[in-house]
Amino acid sequence: MMDRNTQELSDFVASVDPALGMDPLLTHLEILGAPSFDERGAQLRLRLKDFHVNGGGSAHGGLLMTILDVVLACSTLGQGSGRSCVTVELKVNFMRPGGVAGDLVIAQGFLRSNGKSLAFCDGEVRNERGELLATGSGTFKYVARKSPAL
Repeated sequence: MMDRNTQELSDFVASVDPALGMDPLLTHLEILGAPSFDERGAQLRLRLKDFHVNGGGSAHGGLLMTILDVVLACSTLGQGSGRSCVTVELKVNFMRPGGVAGDLVIAQGFLRSNGKSLAFCDGEVRNERGELLATGSGTFKYVARKSPAL
């Protein structure tokens, strides 16, 4: 992974209320707090609830796409720019059903490359047994950071 500005990451994590999500949609979905960061990138953990599953009883594909989008975007943080980003393109491949209510899913995002205006990221979602549920790749455009909508 590229060198990260740890102060920028610390400031970002400190700015996110642990009882709320990073934006209104994540709060609504009860995806709370900030992701964690390590040398690989950003990671988000979510314990599935009844409202996170589809009619077939497994994690909704849209939920898996959402948490991938979040960790891919967050993996761009800490590059010293102080900027946020928006999704330009997101591709997700589903490997197996995403688990049932009560299961833990872990999304990991990796920054592969970035330039002045774009970042390119990859990621995956696994269950707590380490089984691969989905993979994703995305392109993100850097934008000026706005104050939180909450």
